[in-house]
Formats: sequence, structure tokens, C-alpha cells
Amino acid sequence: MKNAIKIIASLFLIVVFTTTVVKAEDWAVPNSSKKKQNPYEASTKNISSGKKIYNINCKSCHGDATMGNMLPLQPVAPSDLGSQAFLVQSDGEIYYKINKGRAAMPTFEKTLSDEAKWMVVTYLRSFDKNKKASKQVAEIKNPEVTDVKLVLDINQEDKKVAANLTGLTKKGDRVALQGIELSIKVKRSFGYLDVSGDDAFTDDKGNVEINFPADLPGDREGHVNLLVKVTDDAYYGELAVDRIATLGVPTDPVNPLDERAMWGTRANAPIWIIVSYAGGVIGIWGIIFLVLFQLIQLPKLAKNKE
Repeated sequence: MKNAIKIIASLFLIVVFTTTVVKAEDWAVPNSSKKKQNPYEASTKNISSGKKIYNINCKSCHGDATMGNMLPLQPVAPSDLGSQAFLVQSDGEIYYKINKGRAAMPTFEKTLSDEAKWMVVTYLRSFDKNKKASKQVAEIKNPEVTDVKLVLDINQEDKKVAANLTGLTKKGDRVALQGIELSIKVKRSFGYLDVSGDDAFTDDKGNVEINFPADLPGDREGHVNLLVKVTDDAYYGELAVDRIATLGVPTDPVNPLDERAMWGTRANAPIWIIVSYAGGVIGIWGIIFLVLFQLIQLPKLAKNKE
């Protein structure tokens, strides 16, 4: 009886601990994804289309939007996607979570088209009582274009990065593309740092301009690797331009592989790892030799007993 109580108490503590840990984890969404805006207008047709997709792919776990009849999964129940608590997120955050999924939430990156995912966002946003002013950007309609070009203009003296996005119409006119978000990034040791800011959308002339961070380190000459791209590939496919520019603070870079660390080369492995490894090898071989020595001694011991 006592053992049964201990087992039940242990299981209860494990469930409570697991629930606490899972709830404590934030679903981090990259800043560039947060800034994405729904390119589709909230028309009756789009909302209806989004509802159909939602009912097929989301309703089985999340229930009817705003009805709170989600599937009671443990340790964390699915959210009511029509609730105001959920809709405080930006369009980009909701899209990202649909796209990537997490834990019990499946990814729809390969199973739903970009348009279908945005339709779901449009449907969910129709329940938002505080509809976002971001619709202003979504309502901007650019003409159908080909030969889309992204051109960079870097002012190294004033530390400004300007980009211009244009396309070619069917009539052969090159026109500015307005309301398109650009991501401006700088390559660092372990990935890219987004320096776009909060409002990197092209204006009516197709331009975006940012002030490059004044304190961002570069190499010894202040060079940085700059990458500028259209954030959402759904508009014009993958469109990016990279450039080496003298915009950073001249810095003598430190190679992290030159230090003794877990990620270092064999010659720069931490001392404690080398000592532990050597001690382990010596200990194992010592035991092997000891066993062999004892085996060799067995015949002699047998003769002595006789």
C-alpha cells in the first residue's frame, strides 16, 4: 500500500513538473517573421476559404474558433485560436506557428501552400475585435511584374543602407514595388543579425533606408558582410543581394576556436576533458592488465593447493 502511494505521488509530481516546464517555454518567433504582414485582404471570399482550411486542418484539436471547445490534451491543451488572447499576436507570428509547428502541434510547412496558411490567418483575424491597422500595407496592390530587381546603395560615410525594389510591367515599364518588407542582415559568427528595424517596407518609390548600427564590430578594416532580401519569398521568389561594406567598427577579431572550449579543436580541448579521457583510458587498460595477470597466476595457485 505504501509503495502504491509513493508511485502515485511520484507520477503526480512528474506531471506537475512537466506541465510547469512546458508552460514556461516561450514559443520564440524570429523578429523578421513577426513583421510579416498578411498580403491578402479580409474579403468574404478569403475568410470563407480560410474557414474551410481551418476546419480541415485545425478544428480537430483547436475546436471552433471562439467557442473554447478545444481537445483537452495534456500537459498543455491547444489554444482557442479565435480568442482575443491569441489574436494579440501579429499576422507574422500566427503564420510562423502554423508553418513551423511545435511539439504536439504539427508543421504545415510542406502540407499547406503559403496562400492557404495566409487564408487561415485571414479567417482567424476576422474574430479580432481590435483589428490591426496593418491592413493598410495589405491593401497596397502592386502591378504584375517580371524581372524584379533589388538594388543596394550604401553610404559608408554616413553609415546608411538604402535598397530599391522595382519590377518590369507587361508594357515594359519599370515600376517601383511598394509595401514590400525587406530584411537587412549582417553576418556574424553564428548566423545573421537583423538590423532592418521595425519599418523596413518599401515606400511609393520602392525605397527602404536604414541607419546602420554605429557600434557593430566589423573585421580589422571595419568590413561587414551585408545581406538584403525580400522577407517573404511568396511575393517574388527568393530575391537577395549581398555585399561587403565598410560599415562596422574596426575590430581585431577573436577566433573562438583558438580558445580552450567544448567546441574547440582537439589541440584546444579543455584540460578537464583531456585529464578525464586520459584517466579513463589508463583505468580501463589497468583493469585489463590486472585481469590478465590474475588469469596467468591461476595455474600457479592451483599447483600450490595440490
